[in-house]
Amino acid sequence: MKIAIISDSHTKENIEFIYEYLKKKVELKLDLIIINGDMLGENEIREGYGFGYNKAMFGASLNKKQMLSMIYPHHENLQKIESFFHSGKKDENTEMELAGFIRDYVSHRYNYLYGMLLRFSEIAVTYFNLGTYESPIHYKVLSELAWLLDIPETYIRNLAVVTDYREVFKEFQSKIKADNKRLKYIGGNAILHGDLMIAGVAGFHESSIVSDSMSEFQEKMTIDLINTIRRQLSFTNKLVLLNTTQGKLRKDPFAFRPASLAIRELIEELKGKMRQKVFVQGYHHFMTTHFYEASEFNFILNNSAVNNCIFNILEMGQKISVYDIDPKMDKIRLLNSYKYNLADYSRPIDRLRLNYQDAEEVVKERNLDGCYFI
Repeated sequence: MKIAIISDSHTKENIEFIYEYLKKKVELKLDLIIINGDMLGENEIREGYGFGYNKAMFGASLNKKQMLSMIYPHHENLQKIESFFHSGKKDENTEMELAGFIRDYVSHRYNYLYGMLLRFSEIAVTYFNLGTYESPIHYKVLSELAWLLDIPETYIRNLAVVTDYREVFKEFQSKIKADNKRLKYIGGNAILHGDLMIAGVAGFHESSIVSDSMSEFQEKMTIDLINTIRRQLSFTNKLVLLNTTQGKLRKDPFAFRPASLAIRELIEELKGKMRQKVFVQGYHHFMTTHFYEASEFNFILNNSAVNNCIFNILEMGQKISVYDIDPKMDKIRLLNSYKYNLADYSRPIDRLRLNYQDAEEVVKERNLDGCYFI
């Protein structure tokens, strides 16, 4: 089984580039596409690969008005919000009108998300896991809009609160949960696809470390998902577990430790069980794919399209293989795997060699010289 995995695409430009690439690359013969959250979020735009650029200079060079016009057809209405904010005026009727424009923007962005998922499903059966940018707790599209208009996010949220914009996620969820054989909503659920179980830890909140009501809710949703996984274990011997919430990165040896206690307990519980287990973590600081074995799981740490459109293909046959796909350069690399606690390295390039046979070439291509987390 061959599965494309795309995490943290964020921008319209990136996700559409990946879509066009996969649409043309019929020779890849994909069985599934998994989109592991965070398709929304133009404010997370990056230049090139990872963080190897001057963020302030890059941000100053962006034409945000042009970006807004590319993602929203009624952008003139949103410019009225910017003008009214800078005028310093207070007018209830005007503010109600502007709030309606914000609600329309939120609705348009979720409709775009749904439309793109449908387009991917025409290429192959597509599973979507909820990221924090799509979360009904955060509604980060309001952060996105505030960034595009260069006005305070609090102002946008204070205007929007008088509308029913929070109904937009419910509308999106009802559409994506509809009976569609080629598009599946995996956020907070576990679904059997033949002999493979695909389970998605939905990113309602960034953290599962219980410290407030939102993180407590996130961990409760994770526990509910894990109980669903347990009930279905007798029906499968393969698992792909998707995660979009936070965790801790260890440097030596390099490894990712999920923040969720429930996830860590599940990983330990599954030792000696199932034939193949894969843990996929989307995280936008990664400049390359990390592929290693730990606690009998194959960990794939990727940042996909936020990193100049790079994504991965997971191949599950007699063994597990992972490919690094760079659609901008049209390059496909088969990655080596390693056992994280046996890996021996002292320099970043040595760590990179654990996964990439042509590590020096990757550093040159992606301008990664001097970066530790490569």
